[in-house]
Amino acid sequence: MRMFFSNLALHTLINNRRQYISLFTVCVVGIAIMLSAVWITDGMLKAVEDKARIYYGGDLVFMGGINEENMENSPEKMEVIKSLVPDDMVLSYRIEYDARRTQIFFEGTGIRQRMFKGVDFDDEYQLLSRMNFIEGGVKTVPEHNSMIISEPIARQLGVKAGDSVILQVKTDKGYMNTLDMYISGIFVDSSLFGMYTAYLDIKALRFLSGRSEDFVNRICMYQPSRPLSNLTVYKLQKELEKHFFMYPLSDSKLDFAHAAEKQENQMYALITLDANIKDLQMLIDALKAVVLLIIVILVSIISVGMGSTYRITVMKRITEIGTYRAIGMKPAGVRNVFLVESLYLLVLGFFAAVLLTLGITWILSLFDFSFIPAFDIFLENSHLCSKIRIFKSLGLFLIIAVTTILSMLFTIRNVVHISPVSALATTT
Repeated sequence: MRMFFSNLALHTLINNRRQYISLFTVCVVGIAIMLSAVWITDGMLKAVEDKARIYYGGDLVFMGGINEENMENSPEKMEVIKSLVPDDMVLSYRIEYDARRTQIFFEGTGIRQRMFKGVDFDDEYQLLSRMNFIEGGVKTVPEHNSMIISEPIARQLGVKAGDSVILQVKTDKGYMNTLDMYISGIFVDSSLFGMYTAYLDIKALRFLSGRSEDFVNRICMYQPSRPLSNLTVYKLQKELEKHFFMYPLSDSKLDFAHAAEKQENQMYALITLDANIKDLQMLIDALKAVVLLIIVILVSIISVGMGSTYRITVMKRITEIGTYRAIGMKPAGVRNVFLVESLYLLVLGFFAAVLLTLGITWILSLFDFSFIPAFDIFLENSHLCSKIRIFKSLGLFLIIAVTTILSMLFTIRNVVHISPVSALATTT
């Protein structure tokens, strides 16, 4: 019986295809716009996370110690953390250094930076190599004086990969340290995560800042093989609490800083990527809210639009409905024919919309959007990149299918009960 309704619905759909062009168009265009908004937004959020992951050293950061500036006995702490995390998690030391008291000089031109990241380029090669380099790349030299800078800074200085610059740093004690730095790579990023940030060999930064040879203030954890689950983070927090005086998991790094200042003992914290980018959360939430509003509007347009258009289509097929009733088909059977037709229409429209969405996102990815102020944080290589979410797309299609079919049921609920005589009288 199901095959009968399916074949009959497919046959009538083909024969009446001209009547369904408007329905099909509404379905395809509406779903394509919705999927484009979702895929592009997810791509923008992925770009933010990728940039933040590079900027902060990975998915998790273990920090704390003396005023959060010096992590004593860092090798011992590293060994403890290694024993608690998966074998494929990459661990590395980092130094976060306020670079506002520093200057980079090249051929008489000087420029300041906002932040220095002291990194071990060998340990972080897998993460840092994901930067969008226009020249050079991640490289460790025997002198441990390699440095990576952003393209806007390189352009202002007039340097290229392979050039040497003079880095001048004013230490906490007030004297100046200088060192010739080798520019191993230049990356493209004019966002707050990139433009005024430089990555230095950790040994060079220790020397320039007058710190000890084992000075660090971060232990970073990067999970390259799979997304880090909340359960994994929670379990790691509980294990760390057995070894260290830990601040509870929080979505605010600032809250930890305020709490640590009030403690006599050294306090440590496990900072997630979400906590690190909390300052951007309002912008991210606003972006998600806009997309949600677009989805709600489009779902309403698709369901109401298709329901209204379907009413006209059904009224043109009164004779056909009367014929079905004359041959003994019950109202439920007539309704099933129209529902199966609608389902076919929605499924075909969804696949056509997916193809259209792929075309839309591909065309958008060809344009350089770096000219938009402060928009680079959402871009990859200055371009919009989409992220295809299969299950999210199917979920949205399911919502559209349910709301549209309910709208169509409301439209045809009275028509399916029409008698053959009434159908003949209506058409006459």
